Formats: sequence, C-alpha cells, structure tokens
Amino acid sequence: MTPVHTKVEQVRKQKGVTKVHIAKYCGRSPSWYQDISTGRRKMSVEALQKISEALGVPPGYFFEDQVSETRTKHQSA
Repeated sequence: MTPVHTKVEQVRKQKGVTKVHIAKYCGRSPSWYQDISTGRRKMSVEALQKISEALGVPPGYFFEDQVSETRTKHQSA
C-alpha cells in the first residue's frame, strides 16, 4: 500500500509542479510542504483538498489502490 504523501509526490513530479507552488497555493510555508512530502507531518483533510486542487486531481485519487485492495478482500470474505 503506497502512502498518500508518496502518491502526492509522484503526481506533483509528473505534472512538473514545484513544492513552493503547492505551499503558496495552500497559504503555507515551503517547509510545511516539505514535511508533508516526506511524511514527517500528517496531512489534514483540508490540506489534502488544497493540495489536490493545486495538482488538478480529486482527493480520492490518492486512495485508489487502498480502496481497491479493501474491496477485493471484503468481496472474497
């Protein structure tokens, strides 16, 4: 299961968005986003929503593999 902060970083890099851009979009400091991106700081729901907006993807995108795994396990039970 891929951690959410790892998936956020993958999308950020794929889209060519800087960490500074995301921090500014969220009204936070670059060091705040640096801590988010490395997993040192947990993301609030509100932060994930803003980061998702900055990246142009829905927040649920970052949970897709976890949801699929849960459904598969639940359906086979």
